[in-house]
Amino acid sequence: MHDLDELTDDQRAVLRCLARGHADHEIARVLGLGQRQVADEVADILRRLDLPDRVAAVVFAHESGMLRLPFPR
Repeated sequence: MHDLDELTDDQRAVLRCLARGHADHEIARVLGLGQRQVADEVADILRRLDLPDRVAAVVFAHESGMLRLPFPR
């Protein structure tokens, strides 16, 4: 099983935005990157973590504790 140590700081930032539901163009704006660079980072994240797609990356981010979501009341 791969973990977050496989990723660079920039990739962790991209993954965090992805897990919050941001599209590539929104991630690019938030992080000050080009949209193509974001797409390349997402592809590298999937490769490094051996994940099949973006949905799996979002699940991975949530399961690894990258985001602290409030519990519903």
